[in-house]
Amino acid sequence: MSGVFVDSSVFLKILEGDETAKKLFVSLYQKEKLYRNAIVYSEVIYVWIKLVTGKKSFELKKMPDSVREICSEIGNIKAFLDLAKSLPLSAEIEDLAGEMIQKYGLLPNDALIAATCKHYGIRKIATFDEDFKRVDFLEVVEI
Repeated sequence: MSGVFVDSSVFLKILEGDETAKKLFVSLYQKEKLYRNAIVYSEVIYVWIKLVTGKKSFELKKMPDSVREICSEIGNIKAFLDLAKSLPLSAEIEDLAGEMIQKYGLLPNDALIAATCKHYGIRKIATFDEDFKRVDFLEVVEI
């Protein structure tokens, strides 16, 4: 599958107003098919909630009403994320993620992202996360 996997770091930097990330995303969007997975969705929404509320994880767990209130904007974030096609995870991808953890020393979410790329034959990743440079089958897309 040709195209570029977009890591959560790109989406988050755009949401924070980073112009470099915006330029990267627009450039890719104009010439490539873009992909993500549920891990990217989870990371972006979770970090966005923490940024908007200024709260830490353990505090948010005790504030369901506050989370519910700010999440009225999740539709806008989801629409933004949907500019990249969501690829489903599977047991096979989870197994590959275990291999990625062992081979490249990736943490679980990054391993699931790398495993998704490998499973679907995606060779390029847009990210600001240096850890993906250790993955020999991925080309980190840079400006």
